[in-house]
Amino acid sequence: MQKHIMYSLGATVLWGMWAVLVKISSTRMGHWPSVFVYTLFSLGTVAILFLSLGQTLKQVDLPGLLIAGLAGILGGLALVLFQKAVSCGPVSTSTALTALYPVIAIVFGVFFLKENLSTLNIIGVFLAIAAGVLISI
Repeated sequence: MQKHIMYSLGATVLWGMWAVLVKISSTRMGHWPSVFVYTLFSLGTVAILFLSLGQTLKQVDLPGLLIAGLAGILGGLALVLFQKAVSCGPVSTSTALTALYPVIAIVFGVFFLKENLSTLNIIGVFLAIAAGVLISI
């Protein structure tokens, strides 16, 4: 199995468990305390991994830093919106709908990064959109 597939499947399993725990924690302690606590633990986890792998920010260029910062802001806002979604609705629907985010990445990848899609990829995108519509009904 290719490395990117293994990493992707690992992330999928962890995100699935994360979504359920987010629902439970927000029910028990509220939206903002839950977001704050899991964000702190997430930051701590990434910091420990970053430092233990000997990584540094010495060779980082400014545009890359700004783009990563923007990604962090957008990711943080997305987490807050996801948390609100699971706080006020079923985790099953909220998770399924937000799991369609790759459709947005695919559209941007095709139009801005000039990536190519096969016919099967295009069919997959349309099926994912149809699944999102069916799930939200």
